[in-house]
Amino acid sequence: MKNHFLVILVMAVLIFGKDSNAQYTIDNYQGFDISDLRSGNTVVSSDKKSSKNKLHPSAGFNTGVASIDGQVGFAFGAFAELRAGQVSLIPQINYWNADKQTDFEIGVVSQFYLTSTAVAPYVDFGLGVNFYDNDSLNFTKASLIAGAGLEFKNLSKSFNLMVDGKYKLIASNTGNIPCFIITAGLKFPFH
Repeated sequence: MKNHFLVILVMAVLIFGKDSNAQYTIDNYQGFDISDLRSGNTVVSSDKKSSKNKLHPSAGFNTGVASIDGQVGFAFGAFAELRAGQVSLIPQINYWNADKQTDFEIGVVSQFYLTSTAVAPYVDFGLGVNFYDNDSLNFTKASLIAGAGLEFKNLSKSFNLMVDGKYKLIASNTGNIPCFIITAGLKFPFH
């Protein structure tokens, strides 16, 4: 019985582990020279080129200033991001408090990066569900979200700094409620 198990284990290693310890395979061998190792150059494999299409998750928070229907207060939010290339899907929760108004929002935003540089500008559009409360109104309504911002990617390997401005329009039976939010936050990529 032990011999059968050993034979199966050896065959599995030979079949499935053929390139597991190989630094350079035939596919990415093009142009390799021993001087590349001495000078610190690396050969880019085709596997690394396809990483643009993989999902890159991250999470973060932001805080800043909110203007709800002309009243100024503070804003706080948390988000998760699923990024593939230059496009992200961001579920988020936000809280704003301005004078005697409060709003808790659950939203989803699509974010589009305009460049892939170290300081990357982006625009975003989305929808939210708002739980709004003030002295005379208390309701749950939908909102439209539009915004733009900058992401500073090279400050640290463990986080990115974001500066963001959004316009949100909350639907209401008594008239739509405009909101302007300016925040700064940190995003933590999961590597």
